[in-house]
Amino acid sequence: MQKRNLPVVLISLFTMCLLALPGLSCGADLLTESDEYKDKEFVKGVIEDYSDMKEGGDISWVWIDPNVKLAGNKIKISSFVNKSSMRKKSLTTTVDKIFNDAFGDIETNGNKGTLTTNCAIYMAELANMSKVWIPFVGMHKAQAGIGVEMVFMNNKGKVVAKIRHTAREGLEIEKAAEEAADDIVKFIMRN
Repeated sequence: MQKRNLPVVLISLFTMCLLALPGLSCGADLLTESDEYKDKEFVKGVIEDYSDMKEGGDISWVWIDPNVKLAGNKIKISSFVNKSSMRKKSLTTTVDKIFNDAFGDIETNGNKGTLTTNCAIYMAELANMSKVWIPFVGMHKAQAGIGVEMVFMNNKGKVVAKIRHTAREGLEIEKAAEEAADDIVKFIMRN
């Protein structure tokens, strides 16, 4: 009779252990509570206040004014400022072009208006094959990466949305920038 209860006891103990370890499988909901934000190497872009930014599913971190629907607006992309450690003028020129091309294809379905942006590159990394050997994430971390911030403002200059997103793709930063732009455009079209 005791043998039959053993699996129940083991499952109960396992469940209690998991419940006793908050954060084991869950990340921080707010950017300001995340390890990323608390890291001494956290680089700020154009966003002034990160306190209301939450995980955004396909987008790393996001905040949208609850009274605003992004879909249906035309988006005017300003030039990116480069706050990353990679100091190349060609980087901002390339990212500007990729984002303007990607956002130029947004269907405005009734054109609610135009949102203008302030944009920054806060991280840029070339592909680095020496990272392939990092357990569980090596193939991903070895790819080129880019981190961008975007602040969206209405025609009165009021901030209506903020996005901070990182993407990794391929061997060249251009591929990572295309991935980031594609992720953000898809997110905007759904919101």
